[in-house]
Amino acid sequence: MITKILFIFHEDTRTGAPNALLSFLNYINENHQKEFIIDIFVLRSIASEIEPDLKKIARNFYTKRKDKKIKTKIINIFKPISLQLFALQKAHNYDIVYGNTILTLKYLSKLKQQCKTVKTILHVHEGNYLTSLFLNKNRATKEFQNIDHVITVTQTASNNLEQNYGVIASKIAIISPAIEQNEYSEIDSNLLKEYSNNDLILVNLGQPSLTKGTDLIPQIANYLRAKNPNLKFKILIIGITSDNDFVKALKLDIDKLELNSYIELISHTKTPLAYLNFSNACLITSREESFSLVGVQAVMLNKPLVLFKNAIGLSEIVTEQATFTANYLDTYDFADKILELYNFPETLHQKTSLSKQIYAEKLAPSICNKKHYLKLKDFVNQIE
Repeated sequence: MITKILFIFHEDTRTGAPNALLSFLNYINENHQKEFIIDIFVLRSIASEIEPDLKKIARNFYTKRKDKKIKTKIINIFKPISLQLFALQKAHNYDIVYGNTILTLKYLSKLKQQCKTVKTILHVHEGNYLTSLFLNKNRATKEFQNIDHVITVTQTASNNLEQNYGVIASKIAIISPAIEQNEYSEIDSNLLKEYSNNDLILVNLGQPSLTKGTDLIPQIANYLRAKNPNLKFKILIIGITSDNDFVKALKLDIDKLELNSYIELISHTKTPLAYLNFSNACLITSREESFSLVGVQAVMLNKPLVLFKNAIGLSEIVTEQATFTANYLDTYDFADKILELYNFPETLHQKTSLSKQIYAEKLAPSICNKKHYLKLKDFVNQIE
């Protein structure tokens, strides 16, 4: 039996959750193509960064976009998404509709109410903070009752759904998201030359925000400078997409602390890993992240992780023995961890070697995607 599945992406950027699902779909397409008919629906087309890859996989590709010059099936932008999904379900009779991220929850729930026989799967990449930010607790608790199966990325994320949204534990499967091996095996010589006068290059990836703790970076840099005035270091914050109030405040802190020669803000780029590849370490200053695919990418590139304790779900797998872990929001301690990786190369080697071993055993795409596939087949078998 061939299983028909509609996969719903919340957007088409080459970032965390879309990238993880793309990795899984590539795995299916390469290894189990004859078992599935795959259609894809993108709720919000932003930059179409992964659209070419998705089109190679999908039988039908749907997106909400105003640009009608592009040859694809463009959904009526004035028609509610719920009606569009209902029409697609009636037309194609999908066995499963699979939503990626909590931003697809309400659409899956409405579709299930209209089409009782379709099975719904929600892939929750978000943790406590983001679910509380994007979901109305009472409404979401009811909507989760219309979801047949839930996939989460960590035990912490699973606990959040059970405790705050009443999701039954037996409905939840915990699967680490996969990310493809990147193409940056060689260091960009131009970037290396540009920053060659620094002793230490530290990279922070992602649009600055309170959740990502980007506001703490000026404090960390200030302490780092005070602890070692002779150290020539540069912290690169990569992923600026707008000059919003938060970024303006960040720039103000950098300016008032006279850190302009130590911190550099870099706009969003399609090749952020080029910076990570020539860096000395990856700084994850997040207050909360359910997983952190950036952390996985750093491990893949053999870069040490500096992060806060009890802040990211990846720590459930890549433990303190394999990272430089500071006490939660202790910026002094965070600066000390940076100096530790710089001053003690043997410790640095031990931690990066262990993190690489953990990656090979638990986080490699072949391992995570196979586990994901087997769980999906388990869902399919329940239908049959």
